Amino acid sequence: MKDQLLLLLELQKIDLRVKELSTAMKALPEKLRPLRQDLAKLETMLAGEKVRFSEAEAFRKQREESSKNEEELLKAARVKLQASRHGKDFAAATREVENRRRSISEREDELIKIIEAIDKSRLMIDSHEKDVESLRAQLARDQETIDGQIRELEVEVTACSVGREGMRQQVQEKYLRMYETAISKRGYAIAPVLKGVCQGCHMAVPPQLNNTLARMETLESCPRCMRLIYRSEFLEPTPAEAAAKEPAPEGGSPVA
Repeated sequence: MKDQLLLLLELQKIDLRVKELSTAMKALPEKLRPLRQDLAKLETMLAGEKVRFSEAEAFRKQREESSKNEEELLKAARVKLQASRHGKDFAAATREVENRRRSISEREDELIKIIEAIDKSRLMIDSHEKDVESLRAQLARDQETIDGQIRELEVEVTACSVGREGMRQQVQEKYLRMYETAISKRGYAIAPVLKGVCQGCHMAVPPQLNNTLARMETLESCPRCMRLIYRSEFLEPTPAEAAAKEPAPEGGSPVA
């Protein structure tokens, strides 16, 4: 039964590492979220500025056309004034000429303000367009870096998973089902028992179950957390195994 436990522990080691790597891969694109949000805000603001700029340009053209019409009306008023020599017609023509001149002057002042506002708006748009291009370039560079990191993690996942299926096939079906249920619900599926306490949920296991674990005839699950549990001392090397792993003394061989 120890071989089954060792297989499951190795399987868990692989699965936890793959989960860790997968979590890291999912987290990497999230690092770009603030930059994407900043870019989206700036693009929205720039789009609004361009709309207002277009409206201002249309308003400027409208006022220029209106000024041209006023110039034509002023010319007509001047002709009328020249044709009037005396009386009410002359006074009326004079008033009309003065009113046309005043209106043209007001429209010219208004146009100057409009053009100044348009020039400022154009400079702001140019500046924000540069900011957008800069953010896009930064986002592209960061995306390339993250894509590279994700590819590296994918390679590590592939390398880490080598032999996993072979291990699964060596595990008895009932233990494999217990393992997969526990790891999907609890994050990890196997926990040692130390001094009668499950190290997964830190609750004492029933004495009878602890005795069953001591016989190491089956793999059991914790009644509380449902993880597969085992007595940790059964995975410690025996004195003979420990001695075999000790390096031989210089000039001699290990003591039998």
